[in-house]
Amino acid sequence: MIRKSLLALAIGTSLGLSAPVFAAGSTSSISGVVESQDSTQLTVTAVNPDTGFSRTVSVAADGSYRFAKMETGTYNITIKRGDSVVAEDTLRVTLGSNKQADFNVGAMNAERIEVTGARISAIDLSSTDSGLVLGEAEIDRMPIARNITAVALLAPGVVQGDSGFGNVASFGGASVAENACYINGLEVTDTRQGLGCGAVPFEMYKEFQVKTGGFSAEFGRATGGLVNAVTKSGTNEWQFDFTANWSPSSLQEDGSVSRGMGGTGEIFRDNRNDETDEWDYSVSAAGPIIEDKLFFYALVNPRSVSNDFSYGAVFDEYAATDQMRYRESDGTDNLFWGTKIDWDIVEGHRLSYFAYSDQNDAIEDVYGYDAESQTVEEYQGSYLRKRGGEAQSVTYTGYITDDLSVSAMWGEIETQYETTPTNLDCPTITDQRNVPSAEKAPQCGPGGSFGDNFDENTQYRFDIEYYWGDHLIKAGIDKQDRASTRITRPVGGHSYRYFSLESGSNIQGDMGNLYTNTTGAAQDLVSDRIFDGGGSFESDLTAYYIEDKWQVTPSLMLTIGLRKDLFEGAGTTGKTLFDFDTDIAPRLGFSWDVNGDGESKLYGNYGRYYLPIANNTIYRAASGVSDTTTYYTFDDIDSVSGAPIGATPVNGAVENSQTASSVAAVPTQDTFQAQEADPFSRDEYILGYQFTVNDNLTAEVTGTYREVTSALDDYCGIYAYPYCVMLNPGSDMSWYKDGYYWDGSQLDESKLPLFDGNADEGSLTTHTAQTLQLPEGKNEYTSVQLKLNYIEDNYRVNFQYTWARSVGNFEGAVKSDIDQADAGVTQDFDFPALMDGADGYQPNDRRHTFKLYGSYDVSEDFIVGFNSSLQSGRPLTAFGQGYPSDDANLYGSYGDTYYILTGCSAALSDEGLCAQDDKQYRYSPRGSVGRTPWTFNLDVSAAYMFSYQEVDMRMTLNIFNLLNSQEEMSTNEHYEIEEGTQNPYYGAAYSWQAPRSVRLSFEARY
Repeated sequence: MIRKSLLALAIGTSLGLSAPVFAAGSTSSISGVVESQDSTQLTVTAVNPDTGFSRTVSVAADGSYRFAKMETGTYNITIKRGDSVVAEDTLRVTLGSNKQADFNVGAMNAERIEVTGARISAIDLSSTDSGLVLGEAEIDRMPIARNITAVALLAPGVVQGDSGFGNVASFGGASVAENACYINGLEVTDTRQGLGCGAVPFEMYKEFQVKTGGFSAEFGRATGGLVNAVTKSGTNEWQFDFTANWSPSSLQEDGSVSRGMGGTGEIFRDNRNDETDEWDYSVSAAGPIIEDKLFFYALVNPRSVSNDFSYGAVFDEYAATDQMRYRESDGTDNLFWGTKIDWDIVEGHRLSYFAYSDQNDAIEDVYGYDAESQTVEEYQGSYLRKRGGEAQSVTYTGYITDDLSVSAMWGEIETQYETTPTNLDCPTITDQRNVPSAEKAPQCGPGGSFGDNFDENTQYRFDIEYYWGDHLIKAGIDKQDRASTRITRPVGGHSYRYFSLESGSNIQGDMGNLYTNTTGAAQDLVSDRIFDGGGSFESDLTAYYIEDKWQVTPSLMLTIGLRKDLFEGAGTTGKTLFDFDTDIAPRLGFSWDVNGDGESKLYGNYGRYYLPIANNTIYRAASGVSDTTTYYTFDDIDSVSGAPIGATPVNGAVENSQTASSVAAVPTQDTFQAQEADPFSRDEYILGYQFTVNDNLTAEVTGTYREVTSALDDYCGIYAYPYCVMLNPGSDMSWYKDGYYWDGSQLDESKLPLFDGNADEGSLTTHTAQTLQLPEGKNEYTSVQLKLNYIEDNYRVNFQYTWARSVGNFEGAVKSDIDQADAGVTQDFDFPALMDGADGYQPNDRRHTFKLYGSYDVSEDFIVGFNSSLQSGRPLTAFGQGYPSDDANLYGSYGDTYYILTGCSAALSDEGLCAQDDKQYRYSPRGSVGRTPWTFNLDVSAAYMFSYQEVDMRMTLNIFNLLNSQEEMSTNEHYEIEEGTQNPYYGAAYSWQAPRSVRLSFEARY
């Protein structure tokens, strides 16, 4: 949001300031032109009155000057000729901004000139990208949830992601796992899956920068969007703050409930008894340790969260809510602390230290739950959930000359994800049979899995910036070492799933049909999935960039940037698993002041962006995980543990009644990465026009087109067995074999003894696109955005409308329609059959989005705010579990298809079977069964400011979802449980808009 402020005006010449331009890390810059008959002996000094920071540069022969890598804040700008002040002004530098401050001192002499006027240009003529900047003052004026996603959603082209992934956002049609986040220049993105970011309390933030497109070359490793934030720092003035926030469950409305069979069946999801009671308070202190030299800021934030919620079983698309969970976290188990220390060593050299801890240990008690009667039943056990971690960084900024500056950063983050059940004896039980509740298998414990689970990310960065005539040249290198440990053990050693297989229906195996029900009636079976293994693994990421911002003419600026990334990973054996050396990625942009009056601009941008392989991919592929599912008949069910009694493999032996999604052998690069494979990349094109309507109103129209130019995913078909191979679908790909050689119809069993985790010598094989039968990866996003920004002294409003279309045959790093969070290794492209029908509108396709937010100052002490959105629904699909062919070249042992079995075109056999060629299917391509409803949300706030004995105070009331709208946000899209067996919960809602809630806040500042 662009805010009004008073600027200097001397002798009829105004000083204009541009709107924010995105820059690297957590700093900004100030530049301009001093018009004078003689620029010799002219100097410009920038002083931050809060910290005493001061820097002086000489005015160049052409009248230009520049301050690089400036911290955000207020600066007094003074122009001197010798020792005499000839002009001065005060300006505010926001995060990532390049403030343009021009002076005219042509008629001035050595006598001091007083500045008396002000004018602001609402058009930023130097930016070629898109996004927004929000400061503490803007956020305090509006009802915004206290998380980074809520801030990102204020930007155009950003939509809420699926709730199955947590509270995350989709930028510009990309999946929710393709974003990046920074705090004080330290990347805090979830390195395991790319889902979410580390965060600090809102009281600690100073400003946010949301980048929705057109990133400069210094930013990378994201193909969606970026959120960049800086925290508060100490100044020469002592300041103490106390803040308390309370979201009481008693002021939260009841949630919704959904039923199967089109609303007439059993309850599927039940949020009626879900409650969240949350309170936190923070105490902060900031000030000088040594005045004008050394400053500190520190905050402590105890938090208490009580979250009661219903829960479904592991295979939640086929099973109803059957648990009630109570999660509690408070005291020292949920205590945040953070600090920032800044040391101005000598003039022009600053060292900063930033650190925080957001460790959160919670106890989650699990009870049985009868949704129909809303009865909480017997206690089943508990989990200890460990989340959050610790982070720290050290940053150096040095101004070597007036034109040359450098910065360097070291940082590290440790994050934990461990969940440990108190009961390790009872296996996980899921019963999907259509039988009365009393006949279903019991669950004697919470189930799940356990094992070590944490990440460590060490980062290094060096940047240089040189101002040469009309060119601002930047270059740098950054490196990250991402180390992970994850070990998974199934609780009780097993995970049982009871289900019914219709007569004549089959279970698909790794190499064709595994089992067919020939009993002539529906058959109850049980599967036992054992997912076991893990260890330590890592990825190393390195990037180099160079960029030139060239002011070609006073009205035309060009941005020319190049970036190169290196991605390398290793599994638990320490051997290289993948090694990608990307092409040089261009980042090109222009900004043209069409009329030369600063009242409008035409701008554009083209960039290529690469996404690294998430560490979760290494875990799934190269950490020694064995993932097998064995199918059994059974005689009975243990009344206590829920385990099957008299279990017999369906084909007589475990070996031929089993499928393997992964093996314990750890592959090497030769067997995991196709020789021709390129990393995941996305191209982006932006064209926009911004203009001033009047002194208070600006308008902007922006068109964006994004396209995945290189889809990297895992192929797990028969030619890759028993591994999965990372490749670019739709192209010829080559890789080495390890004991398994498939000729299109059968395995060469003579070579099976060669299987040992290493590539067989001389086994490099090229598989044509026709052989693999995978389509080329397709993902396209097109949008047109209209933005209106109206500002008066006491009234601010921002309106946005986005028309967008997101189409293709895969969403990106994750898969929202089935909530699969395995970044980069979803079921997409695993087998050709899973892509037959995949082309269509994507789950994050929101055709129409309206956003309207702002605030109004009723008086100096009373402010009201609002934040509203209106959005069209997302596409829906009906997934099946069968396919018209059981050819092992096309279809593997798992995955959701776009075919639903409807009948048999010929007479059944004596065993009641339908031949595969006679089966009839309904083709149900992606997004072909409608959309979720439109959703409207309105949040409101009111804040009252007052003082008592020199202490400034504020009381705030925030009401979220004022109208208590609870439309469906996502539904069950699985039409079948097994081939021919309809899922009774198909079409039932998974999630809704969050019910109305209230947050009460109090702040005291001294």
